[in-house]
Amino acid sequence: MKTTEHRVAIVAGTRTPFVKAGKAFASLGPLALAQHAVAGLLSRHDVDPGGIDAIAFGSVVPEKGKPNLARELVLESGLPAGIEAQTISSYCITGLRAATVISDAIAGGRIACGIAGGTEWLSGADPATFREPTTGLTMGEHMEITRREWRIPRERQDEIALASHRNAVAARERLAHEIVPVAGVAQDTGPRPDTSLAKLAALAPAFDPDGTITAGNASPVSDGASAVLLMSEARAQEEGREPLAFIDAIEYAALHPNDGLLMAPAIAVPRLLARTGLALGDIDLIEIHEAFAAQVLANVAAWEEGWRGAATGPVDWQRINVNGSSVAVGHPWAATGGRILTTLAYEMARRNARRGLISICAAGGMAGAFLLSRR
Repeated sequence: MKTTEHRVAIVAGTRTPFVKAGKAFASLGPLALAQHAVAGLLSRHDVDPGGIDAIAFGSVVPEKGKPNLARELVLESGLPAGIEAQTISSYCITGLRAATVISDAIAGGRIACGIAGGTEWLSGADPATFREPTTGLTMGEHMEITRREWRIPRERQDEIALASHRNAVAARERLAHEIVPVAGVAQDTGPRPDTSLAKLAALAPAFDPDGTITAGNASPVSDGASAVLLMSEARAQEEGREPLAFIDAIEYAALHPNDGLLMAPAIAVPRLLARTGLALGDIDLIEIHEAFAAQVLANVAAWEEGWRGAATGPVDWQRINVNGSSVAVGHPWAATGGRILTTLAYEMARRNARRGLISICAAGGMAGAFLLSRR
């Protein structure tokens, strides 16, 4: 059993609103967005910057002239210069990778407190960024291939998208606790209270004239940033902070993009469950990043049937993405991991849920999975 010095606690999390690229945050940039997220975290949760040992921050699309954006985040924000900082890039699991760096340092006893986060300003991304280097296809084109292989129907994709919007709209008051206003924007701009299955069904395919993936059942290209405060359990106790949840296990996986660009969660999640001796039925809340509704459905089908690992058994959809996810909320690549960690940890605390599971797919044929607990 881990001691209190080495058990990693999620103490707090904060993020900017997630906004469609080219809109309200188009004049900002990655560093500015990151500064808003970190400043909000420190001020809202009364964090002494002098107690922060390290920062790991991710960005897939770098800011010109700032190759180590995390270090500039420290220096240009007036944080103590002694905070070590590194920048991470790993496509859509970048936020989880940043949290892993800080979590591993705490679990190893090297540090006691750190911030993990990610920032993405896709308003400034080169169009080539959206194509898989190995294959030349976009993520949407890859997902159309996978969707056909897994026989994912259009109606089921739209149902997932509608649930994402409805849950995100219903959660706006809860999510406001996590969001710091930026540039006059105080909430995510993506969730639509007026959408319906009929409206989603009327949208044209976005990547293939004969396809089923549309702008309505895919995550929008977004700008935003997130930051998560991690501490050893001992440090949290010293500061009188009640952990929201603990990071119990981390797993990553990869496959070749031609085997299903966004299908690596089908490896990572069964592997994590097997290593921890758990079944999906033992998990109270599940967060699946919605790069595409079809991707969620394909990976869940793979879990249930045991495509690249032990079969997990049926998924309870009432436990999945209860506050909405990326189709509605948005997807600034490096910021999504921090958003999901934060939202899941707060929801677990609200419900006193015992266990939570995170599954995030990524370009390059990669995936990350986290197991959180409260007991």
